[in-house]
Order: sequence, then C-alpha cells, then structure tokens
Amino acid sequence: MPRYSEATLAAIKQAVDIVAIVEEFLHLPLHRSGSKIKVLCPFHDDHKPSLELNSERQSFKCWSCGAGGDVFDFVKDYLRVDFPEALQMLAERAGVALESTPAGPGPKGPSKRDLLAVNEWAQRMYREALVRDAGILAYVEERGINAESVARFHLGYAPDTRDWLTSRAAKEGISIDFLERAGLVVRSKESPGLTRERFRGRLMFPIHDLRGRTLGFGGRILPQVERSLAAAGKNVAKYLNSPETPLFQKRKILYAADLALAPAREMGWAAVVEGYTDVIAAHQVGLKNVVGTLGTALGDDHVLMLRRLTDRVVLIFDGDDAGQSAADRSLELFLAHEVDVRVLTLPSKLDPCEFLLAEGADAFRALVDQAVDPMAFAIRRAESRFDLNSFEDARRAAEWVLSILARVPKSTRIGMDIKIARALDTLSQRLRVPVDVLKQSLKRLHTAAATSALVRTRAVPEVATTSAEGVPPAPPVIPIRLADLDPFGRELLEIVLNQPNVVGQLISRVAVASIRDAPLRAILQACYDLYAEGLTPTFDRVALRLDDAATRALAAGLLLPRDPAPLPDYAQPAPWEDCLAGVLGRLAQRDWQDHLQDLKDALKENDPAARPEEYQALQRELYRHHSMRPDTKKKNAS
Repeated sequence: MPRYSEATLAAIKQAVDIVAIVEEFLHLPLHRSGSKIKVLCPFHDDHKPSLELNSERQSFKCWSCGAGGDVFDFVKDYLRVDFPEALQMLAERAGVALESTPAGPGPKGPSKRDLLAVNEWAQRMYREALVRDAGILAYVEERGINAESVARFHLGYAPDTRDWLTSRAAKEGISIDFLERAGLVVRSKESPGLTRERFRGRLMFPIHDLRGRTLGFGGRILPQVERSLAAAGKNVAKYLNSPETPLFQKRKILYAADLALAPAREMGWAAVVEGYTDVIAAHQVGLKNVVGTLGTALGDDHVLMLRRLTDRVVLIFDGDDAGQSAADRSLELFLAHEVDVRVLTLPSKLDPCEFLLAEGADAFRALVDQAVDPMAFAIRRAESRFDLNSFEDARRAAEWVLSILARVPKSTRIGMDIKIARALDTLSQRLRVPVDVLKQSLKRLHTAAATSALVRTRAVPEVATTSAEGVPPAPPVIPIRLADLDPFGRELLEIVLNQPNVVGQLISRVAVASIRDAPLRAILQACYDLYAEGLTPTFDRVALRLDDAATRALAAGLLLPRDPAPLPDYAQPAPWEDCLAGVLGRLAQRDWQDHLQDLKDALKENDPAARPEEYQALQRELYRHHSMRPDTKKKNAS
C-alpha cells in the first residue's frame, strides 16, 4: 500500500479537529473542565466520562480501558477500518491531497468528490420538491412516516416530469456527464444526445455512508404513477436503486448505517431489516440501532459493515414464506463469520414496519430477546419442515441442517471449530442421532463440495496484521471467495494478471464499470491506470495500487495457474488467446442484453401519447440495437 510522508500526515492532523470528529461520531455531550475535554468512552461500557481529548495534539486517551492514540487511531478503531481508509477519510475532510503517481494521458472523469457534490445537490432538489407538494406529503403521512423522520432521513420526491432534474442541473452548470456518472440519468449508447432520468414519479430515499455522505438513492414508485402506467399496459419496478457507480455498491451498503452507528455501539447490538420503511419505522419508535439492506441478499460485505457497527447482530425477517427462505439463506453466511448473530422471524406474517407501527418498540424488543442463534434457528426450521418422530424424516432433517454446515468455509480458527462442534451436539440431541454419525456425514458433504468446487481451495498469501505506522493490528482479513465472483469478470482478470501486456488491447474494449464485482473492478482500474502512465501492469505494481488487503489477496490468488486440476495426458490447455476471445465475446453479449433490457424498461415507462418523440426515438434505438447483436463466435481478441 502507499506510504505517505510525515509532512502529509502532519498537514492532515493540523487541518482536522479530533474534538469535532469525536462529537460528530458519538453524538454524545462533551464535558469541559478547564483545558480538559472528556466524553463517554466508546471502547468500553463507560458510565462516567473517561475518554480525554487533546485538541492541541489531536490525540485521545481513556484512563479506564487504556484506549488511546492520535486522530488517525480514533477513526480507525471507532469505525473498525484499516489505516489507509482512515487516512483517506481524514485527508478528504481536511482537503489535503495525498501523494500519488502523476496521472497519465488517459481520460479522466469526475472525481469521487465531484460525484458526492452532485448527489448532495440532487438530494436537496428532491427534498425541495417534496416539501412543496402537499399531495406527496399526505402520501408519506399515510405510510406512517412523520415529519421528523422525513427530515432525519432526508426524504425527497422525483416528479414524473420529463427533464425535471436535468433542466435544473443545466441552470446550476452541472453537466450531463456528471449526472450520468452519479447514476441519476441514463444516456443512450447509440444516440449520446438522448438521455432519460432514472428516477421519475418516485418517493426518494437518499443512501449515505457512515460519514453521512450521499452515495446514491432508492426510489419507490408512487401509487398514482404506478396505476397510470398499469392502465397503459406498462409494469415498472416498485423499488429502484441507483446503479453501480464509483460511489455506490449496494452489496457494501446498509441503509441508515450512519444514523445507527452510535446507538448500536451504545446498546451493544444492531438489527437488520430488509426495507427502507422498516428502518424508518424502527427509528421513529425509538429503535435507532436498526439498519436495512438495499433489496439485495445479505453478503460478506454486509457482514464487514455490521462488524463496524457492533459485535452482536439480530437479523429480522418477515413472517411469510419469502422471509423464512431469506432467513435460511443467511444461516451459512453468519455461521462463517465471527459475529454474535441472532435470527428472528416476525409472527402473523407481518413485516417489521407493520409490526412496529402496530405494536411499538417494547413489543419489538421483547421479540428480539427471544431471537436464537443460527444453528438453533436451523433446527427449528427443520422441526417445522419434517416430522422428527419419523425415522426417515429425521434423517432428511439431519441432511438438510448438515448441508448448511457443509457450505460454511473450512477454517482453522478455534472459534469456528467450537461453533461446529456445538451445532453437532445440539443436532444429535434433538434428532437422537449419534454425533459420530453426524460428523461422518458432514465430512462426506465437505469432500463432495471440495471435489465439485476446487477453485474455492486456492491458496492466498497471508496478509500482514500490523502496519508500518505502528497502529494496533487490524481485524483479520476475510478472504474474497472466488466462487462468489462473476465468472466472466474473474476469468478476464486471471488472464490480465497473467498476461499484463494484453491490457493495451482491452482498455478501449472493456469498461471498468462493466465488471460486476467491486474487487475485480479495483484490480482492472489499477491495471488501466498503470498502462495510462506508460507502465506495464505487472502484479507487483498492481498490488501497490490496491489498499484493500482482501483485494490484494484476491489478486494474488488470480495470479495462480488458471486450472489447478491436472489434465489427462492427451489433453492440452487452451491457449490464453482463445480464452480471452471467449470471455470478451461473453462480456459483449451480456452488455448487449443489459442495454436491451434498459431500452425495454424505458419504453414501458414512457407514454407514447404524452411524449411521442421520445417514445419513437427509443423505438428506433431498440431496432438498431437488435441489429447490433455481438458475434460471440469470433476466434480472436483483436
């Protein structure tokens, strides 16, 4: 990772104020006594302010638990991030540019700071539209959302009016390019001058990072707009999120994490629900330690974010069949992580918003107290699905629960071994099956899984747990599983890292944004940056550009031989040129299909009677796009 000069670190420390940062993060009153400033310590269960701040030295010290260090240490330890991320956050706050290799001649788009500014502006525009529209405010009130929540969550409204946002952007001097990169407009590939706004006729939910910065938006179609489109024979998604952008990766974000950070630390636990209104309802009744996913299944990145909030997590699922299935899918994920997790499904097939608004916070807390660990939940689910008094059903129940355990990645961590051992003991007692039999069945399932997915066993080098800056060790790096990555992007990056000279052929053909997984995008972007600077993107150079330890480990794994399994004597591996031609063809086919779907969605949302020119232009573009279907049978990559 990059090393920064003492002058740069000193400039950042001089430009920020640790007192303001602590006050902003903790949302707790500061106690001043002469030159001393104290606050309740967030690193232990503190009842008397014992964390002392020194604004002159930009340092902190808790005389009870021993926590201490400079402003970098506070941000790193409180947000549970590594040193480079804490440094980047403070540098942005201070307005200090970090030293980096000079940019090459390649094209440059808006910076992350530019995109954040565009999103903040859009949030303000949507907010002003909401407060000016009494009808939309009445709808929000009907949904059970009060005025305080509207302000707290910065809710807004995107009118169902053509060019509503773009016309305002033009007056402010904000370019279409910036709006497109922020995910607020969609530009036609065949007719670059034709754009459409992504959010129209929707209640808007701004989505923030832990620092409260606007990364993207979620929009819920308004009932009257939905009815109008349905009458015209058009169906649109009820909820629509921003697309993947340099700022917005929905599988890494939890809704309202910025608002829940301090309450979760104070209460010692956080609850995870699925919907925006579920989160708002919880905060509205006083449960401010609740966060939500963004319409995507829980993943490893979400677990990492939750570990920043607290060490104990309660997963809340709807009581219907879909909620039960989502709970089932989450079990192996949390069994594989060192997080104290509990699982709760709501009664009477209610969703969290309905339950909270009907029953209140106390009833919700009472249910949370009854939440069980993932293995106990799995056994309860087995009991509901199978008749355990039947020998055959008991056997099937054991296989179902063991299949969940078998999908948990093997680990040498003592804590994981204890989890599995306890799970087998519990399962043995409940099903009256000898634990040795269960162990043998689990071993057999592990062997079958390893045989069918050899790629999961690729080794990655150990990552150092201490940094040259002398800060305490970071939390253990959780590896990125190759099997979880999009296979097309994974294969492309395997070729790139093993054949770095091919980057010159790809830079004009494969956009970084077309790679679906953020770690793979980071690796490809580093390769492109090096090439633009006139350097061959060899692995050692690429690794220096990757701040994230897990991404560096992933790159090292991709550098291993592409097929670790031995081939028969009569077989020869395909030349890498053929592999590259194949993956480029598949990527082109997927991009073509994605754009085709975008055009179809745009046609559904447009009224040919109200906007005939736009509708006809979209139709023409759809016809052109059909005729441009990529040829996936090409044999070379040039």
